[in-house]
Amino acid sequence: MKIGKYFLLIILLAGFSLQSCDKLNEPYATLKNSGDDTTTVNIRKVLLEDYTGHLCVNCPSATETAHILEQAYGGKLILIAVHAGNLAVPSDPPFTADYTSSAGEEWYNTFGIYANPLGLVNRKPFNGHLIIGADLWASAVDSLIHKAPDALITIENSFNATSSTLTTIISTKFKSLLPGSFTLNACITEDILISAQKNNDTLVGPIPVIYNYVFMDVLRGTINGNWGEVLTSGIDTTKAYKKTYVFSFSPSWVAKNCSVVSFVYNSDTKEIIQTEKTGVLQTKK
Repeated sequence: MKIGKYFLLIILLAGFSLQSCDKLNEPYATLKNSGDDTTTVNIRKVLLEDYTGHLCVNCPSATETAHILEQAYGGKLILIAVHAGNLAVPSDPPFTADYTSSAGEEWYNTFGIYANPLGLVNRKPFNGHLIIGADLWASAVDSLIHKAPDALITIENSFNATSSTLTTIISTKFKSLLPGSFTLNACITEDILISAQKNNDTLVGPIPVIYNYVFMDVLRGTINGNWGEVLTSGIDTTKAYKKTYVFSFSPSWVAKNCSVVSFVYNSDTKEIIQTEKTGVLQTKK
């Protein structure tokens, strides 16, 4: 059973919650289980980038860890599965699917990802390391997720099925007067992509190949460039920074399974201060 392998992780998370119980007086109970179902409230949301690939035998276990954390935090944790590197490229059957993207490859190379699976949590170093393995994701997420937010993001989507065009309005309201310049990046992710995945963990699925693996949170591309666009070089906490984008969907993407994931980060350090997710067919978040 999958649950058995990750029971220790759940116990660990329970321990974190007890240690941080004085911090859980936020409107945490109002959150639902899925990142794209939550209502935007005055909370910090954390982004976990799972760098993965369908030729990576250890990646299903890491992704399982990410999904357990996502459920445990009830919508405060948002995932992006970044398919990049040599283990993500299309190969001989049955590994012919291509989930790579220009942004994913550029991030992979810029951040110096050297293997799969590895991850970034808010693109912030944890214990002195920016790139961390799945065994440290729970601790890294918990070190950030209970803090008050420095910004809030809202996303309003309108999708024209006839023209396959998405209009998204993303508003950012800063809560803290942070120094530096801040950038908004907006991405498209897609769920329920089914194809083959190499695997070496019988608790996740068949080995050596899961032929009908369900890929979730897959980075499909960016809406406003691989690194986004600068919002401000001097924060004004009285202002809502609003951006409107009109984006053409690829014919291969299924709109009902796609989401807009947006995050704001320090333009120099790349550290993410807030993230949000809204389904393409959801009108407002």
